[in-house]
Amino acid sequence: MAKRATLMCLVAAIVALAGQQAVAQSSQGGWEYTVAPFLIGAAMDGTVAVKGQDVDLDVPFSDIMANLHFAGMGYFAMKNDQWYLSGQLVYMNLKQSQDVANGTAEVTVEETIADVAGGYRVSEQATLLVGARLVDLRADLGFDGPQAGRNGKASKTWVDPFVGVAFLAPLSERWWLDLHGDIGGFGVGSDLTWQAWADVGYRASDLVTVFLGFRAFDVDYEDGSGTSLFRYDVLTSGPQFGVAFRF
Repeated sequence: MAKRATLMCLVAAIVALAGQQAVAQSSQGGWEYTVAPFLIGAAMDGTVAVKGQDVDLDVPFSDIMANLHFAGMGYFAMKNDQWYLSGQLVYMNLKQSQDVANGTAEVTVEETIADVAGGYRVSEQATLLVGARLVDLRADLGFDGPQAGRNGKASKTWVDPFVGVAFLAPLSERWWLDLHGDIGGFGVGSDLTWQAWADVGYRASDLVTVFLGFRAFDVDYEDGSGTSLFRYDVLTSGPQFGVAFRF
Protein backbone atom coordinates (compact mmCIF):
# COMPACT_ATOMS: atom_id res chain seq x y z
CA MET A 1 0.00 0.00 0.00
CA ALA A 2 2.85 2.40 0.86
CA LYS A 3 4.60 1.65 -2.43
CA ARG A 4 1.34 2.23 -4.30
CA ALA A 5 0.84 5.58 -2.53
CA THR A 6 4.40 6.64 -3.35
CA LEU A 7 3.89 5.71 -7.00
CA MET A 8 0.64 7.64 -7.20
CA CYS A 9 2.32 10.73 -5.72
CA LEU A 10 5.05 10.50 -8.36
CA VAL A 11 2.51 9.99 -11.13
CA ALA A 12 0.46 12.93 -9.89
CA ALA A 13 3.55 15.14 -10.00
CA ILE A 14 4.31 14.09 -13.56
CA VAL A 15 0.68 14.49 -14.60
CA ALA A 16 0.97 18.10 -13.49
CA LEU A 17 3.78 18.41 -16.02
CA ALA A 18 2.11 16.31 -18.72
CA GLY A 19 2.39 17.27 -22.38
CA GLN A 20 3.96 16.58 -25.77
CA GLN A 21 7.08 18.26 -27.16
CA ALA A 22 6.41 20.74 -29.99
CA VAL A 23 7.76 23.91 -31.51
CA ALA A 24 7.45 26.61 -28.85
CA GLN A 25 7.92 30.34 -28.79
CA SER A 26 10.23 32.05 -26.29
CA SER A 27 8.83 33.19 -22.97
CA GLN A 28 10.28 35.55 -20.39
CA GLY A 29 13.72 34.40 -19.27
CA GLY A 30 14.43 32.55 -22.54
CA TRP A 31 12.53 29.38 -21.61
CA GLU A 32 10.00 27.79 -23.97
CA TYR A 33 7.19 25.59 -22.63
CA THR A 34 4.84 23.07 -24.25
CA VAL A 35 2.10 20.97 -22.67
CA ALA A 36 -0.14 18.51 -24.51
CA PRO A 37 -2.26 15.39 -24.02
CA PHE A 38 -2.06 12.71 -26.69
CA LEU A 39 -3.60 9.36 -27.63
CA ILE A 40 -1.95 6.22 -28.97
CA GLY A 41 -3.97 3.82 -31.15
CA ALA A 42 -1.56 1.05 -30.26
CA ALA A 43 -1.22 -2.63 -30.95
CA MET A 44 0.43 -4.81 -28.30
CA ASP A 45 2.40 -7.95 -29.07
CA GLY A 46 4.49 -10.11 -26.75
CA THR A 47 4.46 -12.45 -23.77
CA VAL A 48 3.31 -12.03 -20.17
CA ALA A 49 4.26 -14.63 -17.55
CA VAL A 50 2.85 -14.72 -14.01
CA LYS A 51 3.97 -17.39 -11.52
CA GLY A 52 5.69 -19.21 -14.36
CA GLN A 53 2.58 -19.34 -16.56
CA ASP A 54 3.06 -17.80 -20.04
CA VAL A 55 0.26 -16.19 -22.02
CA ASP A 56 0.71 -14.48 -25.38
CA LEU A 57 -0.52 -10.90 -25.56
CA ASP A 58 -1.63 -10.13 -29.11
CA VAL A 59 -3.92 -7.14 -29.46
CA PRO A 60 -3.99 -5.71 -33.02
CA PHE A 61 -4.75 -2.05 -33.61
CA SER A 62 -8.22 -2.94 -34.88
CA ASP A 63 -9.09 -4.50 -31.49
CA ILE A 64 -7.39 -2.06 -29.12
CA MET A 65 -10.50 -0.01 -28.31
CA ALA A 66 -12.49 -3.15 -27.49
CA ASN A 67 -9.80 -4.37 -25.07
CA LEU A 68 -8.65 -1.05 -23.61
CA HIS A 69 -10.57 -0.12 -20.48
CA PHE A 70 -8.84 3.21 -19.79
CA ALA A 71 -5.86 5.21 -21.02
CA GLY A 72 -4.29 8.55 -20.22
CA MET A 73 -1.20 10.07 -21.80
CA GLY A 74 0.64 13.36 -21.68
CA TYR A 75 4.01 15.06 -22.05
CA PHE A 76 5.67 18.26 -20.86
CA ALA A 77 8.79 19.97 -22.24
CA MET A 78 10.72 23.12 -21.42
CA LYS A 79 13.89 24.38 -23.05
CA ASN A 80 16.13 27.35 -23.59
CA ASP A 81 19.03 27.88 -25.98
CA GLN A 82 21.17 25.26 -24.19
CA TRP A 83 19.14 23.03 -21.87
CA TYR A 84 16.08 20.81 -22.12
CA LEU A 85 13.80 19.13 -19.55
CA SER A 86 10.79 16.88 -20.15
CA GLY A 87 8.34 14.61 -18.33
CA GLN A 88 5.96 12.01 -19.73
CA LEU A 89 3.13 9.85 -18.39
CA VAL A 90 1.40 6.89 -20.08
CA TYR A 91 -1.27 4.80 -18.34
CA MET A 92 -3.13 1.88 -19.92
CA ASN A 93 -5.49 -0.76 -18.56
CA LEU A 94 -5.92 -3.63 -21.00
CA LYS A 95 -7.86 -6.91 -20.87
CA GLN A 96 -7.76 -9.70 -23.44
CA SER A 97 -9.26 -13.17 -23.65
CA GLN A 98 -7.93 -15.98 -25.80
CA ASP A 99 -8.54 -19.69 -26.32
CA VAL A 100 -6.01 -22.09 -24.82
CA ALA A 101 -5.93 -25.85 -24.49
CA ASN A 102 -9.14 -27.06 -22.82
CA GLY A 103 -10.38 -23.60 -21.93
CA THR A 104 -9.95 -19.83 -22.05
CA ALA A 105 -7.27 -17.55 -20.64
CA GLU A 106 -7.89 -13.94 -19.72
CA VAL A 107 -4.97 -11.57 -19.16
CA THR A 108 -5.37 -8.13 -17.60
CA VAL A 109 -2.45 -5.70 -17.68
CA GLU A 110 -2.37 -2.36 -15.88
CA GLU A 111 0.65 -0.37 -17.04
CA THR A 112 1.91 2.97 -15.77
CA ILE A 113 5.00 4.52 -17.34
CA ALA A 114 6.42 7.80 -16.05
CA ASP A 115 9.72 9.23 -17.22
CA VAL A 116 11.79 12.37 -16.84
CA ALA A 117 14.68 13.43 -19.06
CA GLY A 118 17.22 16.20 -19.17
CA GLY A 119 19.16 17.19 -22.22
CA TYR A 120 21.83 19.35 -23.75
CA ARG A 121 21.03 21.05 -27.06
CA VAL A 122 23.98 20.45 -29.35
CA SER A 123 22.26 22.49 -32.07
CA GLU A 124 19.01 24.33 -32.63
CA GLN A 125 17.43 21.10 -33.87
CA ALA A 126 19.21 18.27 -31.97
CA THR A 127 19.25 17.46 -28.25
CA LEU A 128 21.14 14.72 -26.41
CA LEU A 129 19.07 13.14 -23.61
CA VAL A 130 19.63 11.21 -20.39
CA GLY A 131 16.81 10.19 -18.08
CA ALA A 132 15.01 7.64 -15.94
CA ARG A 133 11.78 5.77 -16.60
CA LEU A 134 9.57 4.30 -13.87
CA VAL A 135 7.47 1.31 -14.92
CA ASP A 136 4.68 -0.08 -12.75
CA LEU A 137 3.02 -3.27 -14.02
CA ARG A 138 0.15 -5.27 -12.59
CA ALA A 139 -0.75 -8.48 -14.39
CA ASP A 140 -3.61 -10.88 -13.69
CA LEU A 141 -3.94 -14.24 -15.45
CA GLY A 142 -7.23 -16.10 -15.18
CA PHE A 143 -8.10 -19.49 -16.67
CA ASP A 144 -11.44 -21.21 -17.23
CA GLY A 145 -11.83 -24.95 -17.48
CA PRO A 146 -9.37 -27.58 -16.23
CA GLN A 147 -6.58 -24.98 -15.90
CA ALA A 148 -8.49 -22.77 -13.44
CA GLY A 149 -6.04 -23.68 -10.66
CA ARG A 150 -3.26 -21.86 -12.54
CA ASN A 151 -4.74 -18.39 -11.93
CA GLY A 152 -2.26 -15.83 -10.68
CA LYS A 153 -1.58 -12.16 -9.98
CA ALA A 154 1.67 -10.21 -9.81
CA SER A 155 2.89 -6.63 -9.66
CA LYS A 156 6.33 -5.21 -10.32
CA THR A 157 7.79 -1.71 -10.14
CA TRP A 158 11.24 -0.74 -11.39
CA VAL A 159 13.25 2.18 -12.77
CA ASP A 160 15.22 2.10 -16.03
CA PRO A 161 17.95 4.58 -16.94
CA PHE A 162 18.02 5.59 -20.60
CA VAL A 163 19.90 7.71 -23.11
CA GLY A 164 18.53 9.17 -26.30
CA VAL A 165 18.37 11.90 -28.88
CA ALA A 166 15.59 14.26 -29.95
CA PHE A 167 15.37 16.11 -33.25
CA LEU A 168 12.91 18.94 -33.83
CA ALA A 169 12.98 20.99 -37.00
CA PRO A 170 10.60 23.23 -38.96
CA LEU A 171 9.56 22.06 -42.41
CA SER A 172 7.93 25.39 -43.26
CA GLU A 173 6.43 28.35 -41.46
CA ARG A 174 3.62 26.21 -40.01
CA TRP A 175 4.78 22.58 -40.39
CA TRP A 176 7.41 20.81 -38.28
CA LEU A 177 9.02 17.39 -37.80
CA ASP A 178 9.67 15.79 -34.39
CA LEU A 179 11.85 12.66 -34.05
CA HIS A 180 12.76 10.92 -30.79
CA GLY A 181 14.65 7.75 -29.92
CA ASP A 182 15.96 6.35 -26.63
CA ILE A 183 17.33 3.06 -25.29
CA GLY A 184 17.81 1.91 -21.73
CA GLY A 185 17.37 -0.70 -19.05
CA PHE A 186 20.84 -2.23 -19.41
CA GLY A 187 19.96 -4.80 -16.73
CA VAL A 188 19.42 -2.15 -14.06
CA GLY A 189 15.64 -2.63 -14.18
CA SER A 190 14.56 -4.29 -17.40
CA ASP A 191 17.00 -6.22 -19.55
CA LEU A 192 16.33 -3.80 -22.40
CA THR A 193 13.83 -1.07 -23.21
CA TRP A 194 13.60 1.30 -26.13
CA GLN A 195 11.22 3.93 -27.45
CA ALA A 196 10.92 5.83 -30.71
CA TRP A 197 8.43 8.19 -32.29
CA ALA A 198 8.08 10.38 -35.36
CA ASP A 199 5.53 13.21 -35.53
CA VAL A 200 4.52 15.76 -38.11
CA GLY A 201 2.84 18.84 -36.65
CA TYR A 202 0.84 21.78 -37.89
CA ARG A 203 0.91 25.10 -36.01
CA ALA A 204 -2.70 26.28 -36.11
CA SER A 205 -1.94 29.39 -34.03
CA ASP A 206 0.71 30.80 -31.72
CA LEU A 207 -0.86 28.78 -28.89
CA VAL A 208 -2.11 25.54 -30.50
CA THR A 209 -0.30 22.91 -32.54
CA VAL A 210 -1.78 19.58 -33.66
CA PHE A 211 0.43 16.60 -34.44
CA LEU A 212 0.11 13.12 -35.90
CA GLY A 213 2.73 10.40 -35.94
CA PHE A 214 3.77 6.88 -34.98
CA ARG A 215 5.23 5.57 -31.70
CA ALA A 216 6.81 2.28 -30.63
CA PHE A 217 7.74 1.28 -27.09
CA ASP A 218 9.34 -2.04 -26.14
CA VAL A 219 9.99 -3.54 -22.68
CA ASP A 220 11.85 -6.79 -21.95
CA TYR A 221 11.70 -7.44 -18.20
CA GLU A 222 12.11 -10.69 -16.26
CA ASP A 223 12.31 -11.49 -12.56
CA GLY A 224 12.36 -14.78 -10.66
CA SER A 225 12.31 -18.31 -12.01
CA GLY A 226 10.17 -21.42 -12.02
CA THR A 227 6.80 -20.92 -10.37
CA SER A 228 7.85 -17.41 -9.22
CA LEU A 229 8.75 -16.23 -12.74
CA PHE A 230 7.40 -12.86 -13.84
CA ARG A 231 8.05 -11.83 -17.44
CA TYR A 232 6.84 -8.87 -19.47
CA ASP A 233 8.24 -8.87 -22.99
CA VAL A 234 5.86 -6.66 -24.99
CA LEU A 235 6.09 -4.25 -27.92
CA THR A 236 3.46 -1.48 -27.99
CA SER A 237 3.24 0.41 -31.27
CA GLY A 238 0.82 2.43 -33.35
CA PRO A 239 -0.28 5.87 -34.54
CA GLN A 240 -0.51 8.76 -32.09
CA PHE A 241 -2.37 12.05 -32.16
CA GLY A 242 -2.26 15.07 -29.87
CA VAL A 243 -2.77 18.77 -29.38
CA ALA A 244 0.12 20.83 -28.01
CA PHE A 245 -0.33 24.11 -26.16
CA ARG A 246 2.62 26.50 -26.31
CA PHE A 247 3.42 29.32 -23.93
